[in-house]
Amino acid sequence: MIIATCPNNHQHKKFITVAHVTEDWIVDEYGNFIERYGARETTHGPNVGNTWVCNTCGDIAIVVKV
Repeated sequence: MIIATCPNNHQHKKFITVAHVTEDWIVDEYGNFIERYGARETTHGPNVGNTWVCNTCGDIAIVVKV
């Protein structure tokens, strides 16, 4: 389990971080992108090694795995 904490205010409970998501594309016969078809699956969710930013105040969160 991961726990993120805002260093400015422990009541801030929403953070911005990275997740890797695959998506389907519509392409032409050469593989050139035309448009996004939709999200397919999450390949990697948020992890401790990512930067997490408090969505309320913008400070970098303290993130630990417990």
